[in-house]
Amino acid sequence: MSVVVFELKGPMAHFRRPDTIGAHASYPFIPRTTLRGLIAAILGLRQPLDQDPLPLEARCGLKLLAAPRTVSQQLSFHGKKWIGAGSNDAFNRPTTVEIVVDPHYRVYYQGPLADDLAEKIDKKQSVFHTYLGAAYCLTFPQWGETGGVKNSKPIDDSEIMIKCSTVVPAAAIARLETETDRSYARVGGFVREHIGGRRFRGVVSVLYETSGEPIRIERKPDPIDPDCRFVAVQDENEGYVCLW
Repeated sequence: MSVVVFELKGPMAHFRRPDTIGAHASYPFIPRTTLRGLIAAILGLRQPLDQDPLPLEARCGLKLLAAPRTVSQQLSFHGKKWIGAGSNDAFNRPTTVEIVVDPHYRVYYQGPLADDLAEKIDKKQSVFHTYLGAAYCLTFPQWGETGGVKNSKPIDDSEIMIKCSTVVPAAAIARLETETDRSYARVGGFVREHIGGRRFRGVVSVLYETSGEPIRIERKPDPIDPDCRFVAVQDENEGYVCLW
């Protein structure tokens, strides 16, 4: 099957963790639900009842093209009437927000509507606004230097120890092979699926190399997540891509 490969970048992003209230902490990179929602926004797909906005067969992969870097600053959310009781038109409390600085990602999409997605990106169009987590973090999908519609082939069942250029769900990894000049991290608490109305289903943890370098893993032949798959993508010279 073909894979649509494109890039997302911007001066800043904010992927708010749902377990933060007073201070708005951010995930270090774009979560699965946000990425799928962004692709749905490009295509103009609306949220179906109790289901992810993308078709169930759709799979996405994410490669970090810049090391995640965050800063914290205070913003004033003026006029938030939902905070406290009574009239809050003058509410002006400074709120600490964690911002991801200069995010840059390569995205892999495989599944239904791939041709429509490629056409939209090629024409620099989207039906709805696309942004990196928050409405003040606009982004405009582009092909980048190596983007396009590319051929892919599934991993051979005999390949257990592999190199992977994208972030990988922990449930698909039996063992991580570390290197002395690399730094690795795990992000826990990613919600797995947005089912509408600010409701979510499932939790997933993800492993990655902090500077965006490929990681060597021993993959589980039968991962806990049956939607997770590894594919070889044309012109991808840094190992397999994990689609999930």
